[in-house]
Amino acid sequence: MFKKKELTRLGDILVSKGLITPAQLDLAIAEQSRRKRLLDPSDSTATVAPIGEILIELGFIDRLQLKRGLNWQLRLRHASIAMALCAPFMMFAPSIARAAPITVEAENYSTMSGVWNENTQDVGGGMNTGNIGTGDWMTYNNINIPADGTYKIIYRVASLSAGGSFQLKSGSAVLDTVTVPVTGGWQKWVDVESTVMLTAGTHNLTLIATLGGFNVNWFKIENVTAPLASSSSSSVASVASSAAASSVAPTATTPSDYTYIIEAENYTTMSGVWNEATKDVGGGKNTGNINTGDWMNYSGTNVKLPFTGKYKITYRVASLNGGGVLQLKEASTNAPYQEVSIPKTGAWQTWVDVETEVDMSEGDHQFTIFAKTGGFNVNWFKIEPIGTPMPLTIQAENYSAMSGVWNENTSDVGGGKNTGNINTGDWMDYKNVEVFIPKTTSYKVTYRVASLSAGGQFTLHEAGGTTIFDTVTVPVTGGWQKWVSVERTVTLPAGKHSFGIKALLGGFNVNWFKIEPITTNPVSPPTVSSSSSSSAPAVSSSSSSKAAVSSSSSSIPAVSSSSWSSSSSAANGQHVAGPVGISWTAPNKRENGNYLDITEVGGYEIRYKKTTDTKFTYISINDAWTTTYNFPWLEGDYIFQIAAFDKNGVYSPFVDIQRQ
Repeated sequence: MFKKKELTRLGDILVSKGLITPAQLDLAIAEQSRRKRLLDPSDSTATVAPIGEILIELGFIDRLQLKRGLNWQLRLRHASIAMALCAPFMMFAPSIARAAPITVEAENYSTMSGVWNENTQDVGGGMNTGNIGTGDWMTYNNINIPADGTYKIIYRVASLSAGGSFQLKSGSAVLDTVTVPVTGGWQKWVDVESTVMLTAGTHNLTLIATLGGFNVNWFKIENVTAPLASSSSSSVASVASSAAASSVAPTATTPSDYTYIIEAENYTTMSGVWNEATKDVGGGKNTGNINTGDWMNYSGTNVKLPFTGKYKITYRVASLNGGGVLQLKEASTNAPYQEVSIPKTGAWQTWVDVETEVDMSEGDHQFTIFAKTGGFNVNWFKIEPIGTPMPLTIQAENYSAMSGVWNENTSDVGGGKNTGNINTGDWMDYKNVEVFIPKTTSYKVTYRVASLSAGGQFTLHEAGGTTIFDTVTVPVTGGWQKWVSVERTVTLPAGKHSFGIKALLGGFNVNWFKIEPITTNPVSPPTVSSSSSSSAPAVSSSSSSKAAVSSSSSSIPAVSSSSWSSSSSAANGQHVAGPVGISWTAPNKRENGNYLDITEVGGYEIRYKKTTDTKFTYISINDAWTTTYNFPWLEGDYIFQIAAFDKNGVYSPFVDIQRQ
């Protein structure tokens, strides 16, 4: 026998979910039929409003309920029930299926400059792209990235003797910078791997040679299982002050996070020192025999600092007895930046990191290390920007340029002014506030907004440019001076930025926006209390076979009752007898770890049934701020489930609520 298919007509769905009654559906169908009879048969363009619109006109449902019904209809019509927005943020939702790796053949560019294609001897055959000189490029249009996150990119490259380097760009944004090693032949191929942060959507990716002399066969983009803090494989993590925990960084610069590592032995000129094999992690050489007055000059290594401000400098040093003093100087002027005391490490090959902060100017630099007092070894030193101090708050009224808006006194906490009269197409630029982001990563951006009745939408973008970092929906707050904070997770690329705001849909005010690093703290499950005075155990969802719950979840549905049996004979069910209360906490993170604001949630839907029943009963809660529901009395073996829906009516998967 074939199982009867579940009804997929919109009206039937709305009835089954309790949003309308059968009588209301009959009235809407009758009204639709009446309108059809009134159509002019000679007018081929005449149409009748769909049943959902008629239900709204009759006052039986609202717009959000219609969206929910249409999305539910879509779910039923597809074998794979997917969630466009809510599933990623519901912590009790199943894992999202990851997209298969995307392999881009180098020769399949949309446009290029300077290169040619040739037969390849690499595994798999076909063509590769060669004749790549400095400044040459290849662009690959319409590369679809399924979701925001960290991705591994594998580049298949070859170089006879020179090596080279290139950047991967999306528009003007640099996503990755790659050093091509010498492989010993134009057809001797190796894989070079990086990790980069990519945003969801369609990208036009460009490979541009910053230093030519290599071939490319293909590059492959694939998901990384866990998010990484770094945006590039060549970026360097913080190193602890012990030989066991340390690692040696590559000598190449990493423009994606503006970190430079200079190997001590790679001096241009020196006085009195020698190089020797090192026992530090990573191997290679270090510079030793450093006595008072010795020096190493690195004028052949140019360090281009991106802004004037504070930089962290890490020296990797060893000293048998300690007591040494190192000076860092500007090679061209011999002007000292700082003096650093070298600690006793107990041996010439026991290595520690000494970290300092230095004020430096934007532009090109070459450095010298001078031993004011000798008695130490150096393996490498690293220079990295500290970036703009965070959190950084930008007041909306302090724009450098604008169109259409005005400033007014605010009633928000802290006083001052806010920016209002924001209509569709209006904008504010803040080129007077330069922000330096030291590495491509995610930041929390908080927007302080208010809207009387219309809400609105705006973009956060590069002032004077086309790059959009975030698109924000403004909720209705009920007043021009009723302020709420909308928090978002935004990936900002490394480099200098000046931000702007543009209204895609007007009808709101802005007081300020704030940028700050994301801090991750484990979330403890909340305590769930019973809705009655009974001392019966609380019940909540947990990591079980029924619903996989992330340890970082703050969305813990719970069900409680005034009396519970000690066991349940029904599979997947809970035995209840008496008043039953269900409570839950609204999620505040997407499954990928990105922050979710409560203003993006449209509401929740509870469904329940006895284990012997075939159909669920549905309860809709059209309020993101309501997190409890009470049944006056239930008795028997029941299945309880819950889902969330967003303001577009898109559902998360339903999950079982289990006893804690």
